[in-house]
Formats: sequence, structure tokens, C-alpha cells
Amino acid sequence: MFDFFFGWQVLLPIASLAFFLNRVFTPPAELRHLPRAPILPLLWSYISGEVEDVRLKRLILPYANEANEGVVVVYALGRWIVHVLDHQIAKDLSDNISMWPKEEPPDAMLLWRFVGKTNVILSNGDAWKRHSHVVKAALNRNVPIAEFVSLGKKLFKKMANGGLIKWDDYTMRFTLDAVGTTALGHNFDTIEEDHSPFVKQYNEVMDGIASPLYIVFPKLEKWLPRHEVIKNIDNLVSKFQGILEHKKENKGNDMLTYMLEEPGMTDEEYRDNMVVFFIAGHDTTAGAMSSFVYYLAKNPEIQKRAREEVLAALGDDEPDISNLRDMNFVQACIRESLRINTPITYMVPRVSDSPANLKASNGKTYYLPPRTSVILNITCIHHNETYWPDAGAFIPERFMGKSDKDQVRVDASLWLPFALGPRQCPARNFAMYELRTLAAMLLQQWEWTLPKDSPHSDFPHNGFSPFALSLPKDMFVNFTRRKSSSSA
Repeated sequence: MFDFFFGWQVLLPIASLAFFLNRVFTPPAELRHLPRAPILPLLWSYISGEVEDVRLKRLILPYANEANEGVVVVYALGRWIVHVLDHQIAKDLSDNISMWPKEEPPDAMLLWRFVGKTNVILSNGDAWKRHSHVVKAALNRNVPIAEFVSLGKKLFKKMANGGLIKWDDYTMRFTLDAVGTTALGHNFDTIEEDHSPFVKQYNEVMDGIASPLYIVFPKLEKWLPRHEVIKNIDNLVSKFQGILEHKKENKGNDMLTYMLEEPGMTDEEYRDNMVVFFIAGHDTTAGAMSSFVYYLAKNPEIQKRAREEVLAALGDDEPDISNLRDMNFVQACIRESLRINTPITYMVPRVSDSPANLKASNGKTYYLPPRTSVILNITCIHHNETYWPDAGAFIPERFMGKSDKDQVRVDASLWLPFALGPRQCPARNFAMYELRTLAAMLLQQWEWTLPKDSPHSDFPHNGFSPFALSLPKDMFVNFTRRKSSSSA
């Protein structure tokens, strides 16, 4: 009798755990008709800290390239989410923002405590229209190319005579100062300051949010709250509030000043938008510039061609809005960099209150019940071999009409680094001018190569990110000043 009861004491908890895991890691019945990514490899990927773009290409992309599926169900962020792999479905969802609004973020994740929920990225309906109007009006007031040039000169002075440089660190410095001075009207001074307290705290917050275990099981934030991380987040958010208060009394030629001139926003909304612009305005652009330099280092003949175009357009002059328009090949290199190592792997989930039939470009139709979380998987669409033959190869000519690999100009709905439709990134023009300005200055004044022993020799290795960002990490590049460009 003792053995019987002892056996049940052991088996009951095991059976309960098995039942719990089965409930958690099995999609709801209404989604089981859809193709599903394998759960065990996914869980191991999350727990082991595998970076997002590698996980997507290894476990999700085959559903597009080999199975020819337009969607796949994926366990992520503590729930099951439908990833869109087909550009036609992505376009239809992006165009119909009334049926497919942004999903209300779950309260448990500390990510949303930092970013906030009252900003142009997460708001919907009339609130989004108000945010969008204020943000676009501010962005359209000024394209700060002269400020980008000035920061580029500071960066080159910091680089001195070149040599082996941790380029991802330098791009982060440049973009932080760019978003600070041009968008927030605040000089973080990270180009010249090697140990910025603000940047140190921001990195600590990002590292705290990025705990793989808490990303896989977001409810742990309620069960086992991380008080130190919460305190650090709240302290950093208060610093953004301090920047806002200072800007109210000290106007300037920056986006935040122009936003404050538009009525109808609360301090919370201003602050949340500041945090969004801070993250989106420096992390993603830094990753894009790191990738651009990487692919031109890997392809010296492309670097040479891009430099010849820049020198023909600029000579010894500085970039401005007119001569930047004469650099079509450089623009194509930037666009291809944004495609092949897309800084944002996927967008904030959308959800519809109504059932939906999603029709893929190959004719397949997928039924989704109401309240299904849907993500536009940008990385997988950018590496879909149907749309991008030899998708892993760096071919800027894809964006110039014709190439050996692509015989027609790329459909605009296939290139999604800034998303699609009415809710695509409002700062896309700002970001592209920033990238084009620094790219032109680099090509005019520097040449660069990868070290022979670089861990990035085959492809860029990105760092782990809680924001689904693809940002090259620890990327060292050999820079040499061009003889005709001895002045910074």
C-alpha cells in the first residue's frame, strides 16, 4: 500500500507538469490546421540565446522556400503567433489597418514598460492618426543633412588614421548622436565620450530585458519580478522625461521642438514617442550602416564602383540633398544591405476582431479565427527565393532595374525594411538620408577590408536583441584613409 501511494505522489506531479506543458506548447485547436514550427527546437533556440535572424532562417524560412507556405504558426513571447511569409498577404494586411490594427501589448513584458504604449508605433484609430500627424509634420520640417555631415567629421576625427576599428561601436556612437541632436535636441556626445553614463544605462536596460527565460515565459515577470531591472527602466524613462522638460523651455531646430508646437499630445505620449525614436533612430540605423560597410568590405569590386560614383558626384565637396541624388548605385547598395541583413526582423503583431481568409501570392488560402496574433516576418520575406533568387548573395543591381540574377525591377511590396502601407515607418526618409550621407563620406575618404581572421568572414553575426533587431556585433574592420582625403 505504501508503494502505491508513494508511486502516485511521484507520478501525479509529473503528469500535471506534462499536462501543463502540453497545454502551453500546443497551439489552440483553431490554429492546428496551419503549418506549425517544431516546438522543441524553438524552445532550445530561445533558451540557448540564439539570435533572431539565425532562428528564423533555420526554423521558419524553410516553410517559405521548401514548403511554399504563406504562413506558419510559431511559439514566441509566451504564446502562438502566425508569421506571414508571403508578400501578398503582408501587403493586404498592411493596407487594411482598420481590420488589422496593432495588437495591445501584453502587460507582463518589461519591454513595454520601457517603450510605453501611447506612441505612433502601438496606437490605433484616432489616437494613431493624431500621433502620425504630429510626427510627420515634425519630420517634414527639416532634413538635417548638414548635421549628419558635421557628425561624420567628428566620427572620422575619432577614427584618426584608421586601422582595426570596432565598427559596430562607431556606428552606434554616430547614430546615437544623430538621433540626439536632430530628433531630441539633446547632445549625448557619444562620439567623443568613450564612457557615456546614459549609453551604459541604456545597454544595461536592454540586457536586462533580453533575458531568454523571461522572453520565453513572460509571465515570470509577474511571478518572479525583477525589481532591479524595473528600477533601472523607470530611472531611464525618467531621464527621457527630463529631456522633454528641458526641451519645453529650450526650443531648437529638432523634431521634438516641432512636435511640441503641435497641440493635442500629453507628456506621456511625447515621452513614449521619444523612447521609440531613440531606439528606432539609432539601433536600426547603426545596424544598417554596419551591414553596408560589411558587404562592401566583402565585395571590393562593389566598393570600388560605389566610390567612383561618389567621387564623380562629390569631388572634394560635402554631401547635400542635391548631390546625394546622383548616387543611384550607393543607394542600391544601402537598399540591398537593408534587405539581406534587415535591421528589424518582424513587425509588432496585428490582430483582427473578425475571422479572415488570407490569400497568398501562390493562390493558397489560410483561414484565421478572430483575435489571432499575426506578425509580418520581414526577414523571411527578404530571403524568400521566389522573390529574391540567390537571396543570400549581395546583389545591389536588384534595385537598379536588371542584373544577372533578377531580370525585372523589384516590386516595391517585396522590400520591407520600413514595413508597408499607411503605417510604415514615418522616419524612413530621415533614416535613408542619414545612411546615404555617412556612406558617401566614408567612400569619399576611406577604404576598408575585413580582417582575415574575422568571425564575420562568411556572414554578419548579429547580437541577441529583445526587440527582434539584427545588429552586427563585435565587427572589426580595417580602415585606411585615402591619400586624397587627409583632412577629416
